Amino acid sequence: MQAPPPRRPRVISAAHTPILKWGLPGFFLFEWLWYMGTWARMHRLHVPTPPWLVAYIVASASLCLWVGWSFLGLKRIAYTETSLYISNFYREISVPLTAIADVGRRVVGMNAIVVRLDRDTDFGRRIAFIPRRMFHPFVWTHPIVDRLRDASAAARAKAEAQARANARWSVTE
Repeated sequence: MQAPPPRRPRVISAAHTPILKWGLPGFFLFEWLWYMGTWARMHRLHVPTPPWLVAYIVASASLCLWVGWSFLGLKRIAYTETSLYISNFYREISVPLTAIADVGRRVVGMNAIVVRLDRDTDFGRRIAFIPRRMFHPFVWTHPIVDRLRDASAAARAKAEAQARANARWSVTE
């Protein structure tokens, strides 16, 4: 009898994550550099700088920093019954579902799902991703939050049952 093929990981992060991760911060950085160049040309020609340009440069620099801080840390996430696959689009790691300590969402800024792990990984203890299907921002939890919590609890229960079964076998031998 042939073993069934292994299940492919189910991708739960949005397909547009690379655009959000690199495109949006790059756009705001380009915009900030453009207006800094405009200010430098005006300064070189001894043209008085309008206050709105200074305000816009400060605002776009702040926006560039906030978007970069928020979006550059996004990851691609997939999972199976036993593992969570985390990718930063260069490298992928596998973390057992039993390592998930908590799943929640980021309230301020974007509606990202945050997975907190109970151990250090190459990507840290806190993993953020944008879910595939967007949800209304005033709904408290996205359905994927509950699915990840349930999958983590099921994996922990299965591991504990396996450990108890192994302990029983080692006692009787």
